[in-house]
Amino acid sequence: MSSLSILIVDDEALTRLDIKEMLQGVGHIVCGEANSGAKAVELAKSLAPDLAILDVMMPGLDGLETAKILHSLNIPVLMLTAYSQPKFINRAEKVNVYGYLVKPITERDLLPAIQIAYARWREMQDVRLKLENTQHELHSQKLIARARAILAAREGINDYEAHQLLIHQAMDLRITVVKLAGQLVHEVSKEL
Repeated sequence: MSSLSILIVDDEALTRLDIKEMLQGVGHIVCGEANSGAKAVELAKSLAPDLAILDVMMPGLDGLETAKILHSLNIPVLMLTAYSQPKFINRAEKVNVYGYLVKPITERDLLPAIQIAYARWREMQDVRLKLENTQHELHSQKLIARARAILAAREGINDYEAHQLLIHQAMDLRITVVKLAGQLVHEVSKEL
């Protein structure tokens, strides 16, 4: 696994120091440290870490609320906590954390958890990107179909001929078929 830039958030300085030494010992970069959720959010916005390691119980904004905010910033979170009660684990599930380790933490536990958490986050990013691309493609296909129907009705031709006309007009104008389709649909919607 390549090195990651990691933000460590725990209200106990000794815990942060232990985690930092473990991470740096294997080549990760600790890009920032915070002792509160509010400071973690501030640092995450400015540093954009690859991953954040958060304690659950902190003064002010707790780790789970912080995780929710970091998720909205597209930063994966691994929770470290002394609490293994179901209510904390259930809350962690709801805020999209990618791992949950119970203290005391050892290097043997932490490093694989980081690797797995980051891998799951990357998989989710790939799925999200594929979904966005599929939605974009579907939108484009719907736009082309609407433009084709408009041309077929306007010119009194069938769908195949309308599609060919759309392609040739786009080539003549040196624009994509989708862009031409969008322009045509927009023009018709303005006429209505």
